[in-house]
Amino acid sequence: MEATVSSAHHASKERHLVRKLDRTILVWIMLLYFLSYLDRSNMGNARNIGLAKDIGLSAPKYQLASASFYIGTTVFGTIGGLMLKVVKPSIWLGVCAIGWGAVSCLQAVCTNPRGLIAVRFFLGVFEASFAPGCALYLSFWYLKSELSLRIAAYAGMSALSGVLSGLIAYGVGLAHLKRPTSWQTLFIVEGLPTVVVGVLTLWMLPGRPESERSHWFTDEEYVIILSRRNRFTKNEDSGVSLAQVKGAFLDYRLYLFVLIYSGLSLSLAVAAVFLPSIVQTLGYESVTANLMTAPVYGTAYATLLVTAWVSDHFHVRGIPIMIGGLLSGIGYILLGTLKDEKMRYGACVLAVTGTYMAFPIVLAWIASTFAGDTKAGVGIGVVIAVTHAVGIAASNIYPSKDAPYYLMGNIVSGSLAFTTALAALIMSILLYKENTSRDRRYGKPEAGVPIDMGGDADMAHDYRYEI
Repeated sequence: MEATVSSAHHASKERHLVRKLDRTILVWIMLLYFLSYLDRSNMGNARNIGLAKDIGLSAPKYQLASASFYIGTTVFGTIGGLMLKVVKPSIWLGVCAIGWGAVSCLQAVCTNPRGLIAVRFFLGVFEASFAPGCALYLSFWYLKSELSLRIAAYAGMSALSGVLSGLIAYGVGLAHLKRPTSWQTLFIVEGLPTVVVGVLTLWMLPGRPESERSHWFTDEEYVIILSRRNRFTKNEDSGVSLAQVKGAFLDYRLYLFVLIYSGLSLSLAVAAVFLPSIVQTLGYESVTANLMTAPVYGTAYATLLVTAWVSDHFHVRGIPIMIGGLLSGIGYILLGTLKDEKMRYGACVLAVTGTYMAFPIVLAWIASTFAGDTKAGVGIGVVIAVTHAVGIAASNIYPSKDAPYYLMGNIVSGSLAFTTALAALIMSILLYKENTSRDRRYGKPEAGVPIDMGGDADMAHDYRYEI
């Protein structure tokens, strides 16, 4: 009886701790990610309110400016996750935020396409160093069964940023400002808050749980944090494990995850840069087109939260990713072939919602499949960096001459989304077979006993994959 009461008391304390983690760490990561997408996607809205005309930004130059961002993310994205093993997370994430916020503001002083192209490259450098670390950082604090919803909560900020960015651009565009112009004001208004939040991040976020007790947590809470950290796995590497780095690159699943994420990455790039232009082809004026992107992103965010909860609750990853890929693919094909403008707007909602409901779950899947911190950091970093190269392609498959249907771009986007669904199915089957093989060879792992990961990471005999 006493043991039952003690267990219930501990469970209550742990639930309280998880809510505290949500209020402190998760909310701040959500804010940072929100600002990152606000700053990376504002060029599409600025284009509609005078940027192109004022600096002579032709359609090919716009595509090059868009591509330069993804070149920066591709070149520097791999190191983002690993740096959390070397530098205190609050310092790394805070410096990255200060950097991209300042660079975002610099877009307002660009007077020609060459300057914008250069600035967008450095925006990609700072954001690439930030994004892969978010999922890994949350995995320090949350259990696998809690992670997908939390990743969805922050990753979905990209959709919510689309809502706010569209509203801000709509309001700034209606103001018809002259000095600074509307598009310059947009860059400044959306960039300055990031610099402020980046500075505050240096104090707000704690380091790795094993390294120190943060001022946010009591001694009792810190004990629970450490027990949760080692509840299912014992990951002993305190720094960067070279064995896990090598293991990540030799693991075929890394390259299959690249294939899964590529279709979603392309769709994210299309939504970030070209969605306002696509919506404008549906008959809306340039300023109104920015506003009409808000319902698209709002629907996507609501859907991804529900899907992530289902994924965590039922411990399933592949199925929701498959569904998201199929919905996105169907949406893009319809967007490229339908003539009715209302139906094409519905296709936009379908394409973006399918993408957003799937991509946070992929990040959670990578973190749980590559179970060691170092291996997960490499996996997430490589997948995001390599698939951002697909974003470069997004800059070239939606040329203005293809308006209003953008048939080539939508067919390519739809085909890659279908590839995401197929690759997720293959991954689920392979992981199921691996779990079954380990059960047959080593027996089922004993419940409640932490798995000593060491340098083997997820290759430990008692480790079982989420499918």
